[in-house]
Amino acid sequence: MPASSHVVLCKAAALAATFGLVAALAGCGTTPQNAVQPQKTAVDGLPNGIAVRPDDGALFITDDRTSNVLSSHGGAFTPYAAIPVEAGQGKSLSQITFARSGALLAERFGFGTASAIFEVSGNGTAIALSGPNPVRRRLGLIELAPGQLLSTWFIKTGNNPPQGALSLVTYDEATHTATERDLLTGLGKPVGIAISGGNVFVSDQANGNIVKANLSALLSSPQPLTPTVFARVDSPDLMTVDSEGRLYTKCNKNGLCEIAPDGTVSVIANDFQDARGVAIDAAHHVLYAVDRGPSSGGTSYVRSFPIK
Repeated sequence: MPASSHVVLCKAAALAATFGLVAALAGCGTTPQNAVQPQKTAVDGLPNGIAVRPDDGALFITDDRTSNVLSSHGGAFTPYAAIPVEAGQGKSLSQITFARSGALLAERFGFGTASAIFEVSGNGTAIALSGPNPVRRRLGLIELAPGQLLSTWFIKTGNNPPQGALSLVTYDEATHTATERDLLTGLGKPVGIAISGGNVFVSDQANGNIVKANLSALLSSPQPLTPTVFARVDSPDLMTVDSEGRLYTKCNKNGLCEIAPDGTVSVIANDFQDARGVAIDAAHHVLYAVDRGPSSGGTSYVRSFPIK
């Protein structure tokens, strides 16, 4: 291993240790041939979405046990913001992501009647955007530009297969009023979103694949477009992408996978309880993944993997 690569791996593991992950750093002194092992830390909650704050590398996760967003600044995860729960509904939060403004954006799944997108300010206050259809069960979320979000959603009626799409949500950052326009249709249960190289990628859990579309074509088309299948992945979930265009998402029953820019799928780990949200700390070359425990009881984890 080149010395420069060894330094990157050691920095990645050091960052993992910062978040309470026990680091096994054999070889970070004078034996660069030793690899850094993946790490994990227990989470007191039922996590789903995860995000890394770009300016300081702090970790944020959703907790479906309390409907809170939790944060870690170098220790245990603690409550950061409470996302309101609709009366009579269960607790279920989806993707979280950071806007360029520094605000945290979060989605409430909604179970077919009460989905919502929230902007969370620096003091932890969550304000819902008004306008998006609450019937749409929302999962993926990513900022496209200031005041513009991409959201995945699906509608489920009775025993019929889910019908989903990718939409553009445009909102006023002062009034929080929003409009929504569908960009990509013909999906089953779209979950994760990633943007790379002028293309948008969406993981379609119901159909077992990752689809791809040109972002400029989507935005300029007067009508929603249909996607092209990019890769076949069994049971993909929330998704992220690194600077080299490699996608990361759940795969199979217990796996976490990397999808190369040519669509080749490889397994990173196959011992997850239930892989959910994934996020990358680009500054330190670390991939974080939620390993969700059973809702009936059990331990969940945030796991970290050094990446190229």
